[in-house]
Amino acid sequence: MSTKIAEIFDSMSYGPAPEQSDYVTDWLARHEGGFDLFIDGQWQAPEGTRNSLESRNPATGDLLASIAIAGPADIDKAVAAAKKAYPKWSGLSGHERARHLYALARLIQKNSRFLAVLESMDNGKPIRESRDIDIPLVARHFYHHAGWAQLMEQDLPIMSLWAWWGRSFRGISLC
Repeated sequence: MSTKIAEIFDSMSYGPAPEQSDYVTDWLARHEGGFDLFIDGQWQAPEGTRNSLESRNPATGDLLASIAIAGPADIDKAVAAAKKAYPKWSGLSGHERARHLYALARLIQKNSRFLAVLESMDNGKPIRESRDIDIPLVARHFYHHAGWAQLMEQDLPIMSLWAWWGRSFRGISLC
């Protein structure tokens, strides 16, 4: 994107658009159109027969990616990994947890154009909705929860924050 503004005015052609899909398409091609399961901090092929979900661009019908579907053994591995990670995560202070969540929010913001184009290609919605609403809302959710994590160790006037929420840890959830 080294086109100079004067050159664009001279040729009266369109300049490069920040929402071009070329870089997203190239990124998908580098992953050979497929994604395995992310378990215990690494990408892993599913156990046994590989079942996958195809993600297609609804505007063109083009295959964007093939996404692995977890089977029972994969779910067991994911639960075991979460149980292994839980003591370390639960041992972090609220401030330390907030630092991780804030970092995720900033990473989402830094890559928001890329994520917006990818989201629009995946579900067919206008780029304006992905760019101006969906992706900023994702970052905002991380900022929101980071703020609560920072307050986790402070006491409210009468009761602790956990008592105020009325919740306790119930276990691992898979999405």
